[in-house]
Amino acid sequence: MIYLCDQLVSRIGEGAALHRLYREEYIPGATLRGMALVHSLASPPLWLDDGANLLMFLWRLPDVDAFWRKNNLGRRDPAVRDWWAKVDRLAASRRRDTLADPDDFARLADG
Repeated sequence: MIYLCDQLVSRIGEGAALHRLYREEYIPGATLRGMALVHSLASPPLWLDDGANLLMFLWRLPDVDAFWRKNNLGRRDPAVRDWWAKVDRLAASRRRDTLADPDDFARLADG
């Protein structure tokens, strides 16, 4: 299993709008590319009008092939690039980490 963790820090007062954009415009396409949303979390647990929110989205992919398939599909889709441009207007920062259980490293390397 491979996990992707998107961490977005909103611009001041934009947490709810950034969350809505992600839910409405990113999740449907990501699901079609084979990603399965595991968790969606926000900190602090209220939308701040005078501060930033941290949004975290944890995704699951079943194997290395699914990871590369997702990458290839996303890179070829201009809608994905356009969507990230919208995110950059609402987010102060963004980060995506790729994670796996260390006990799975050898098996994933063979995939």
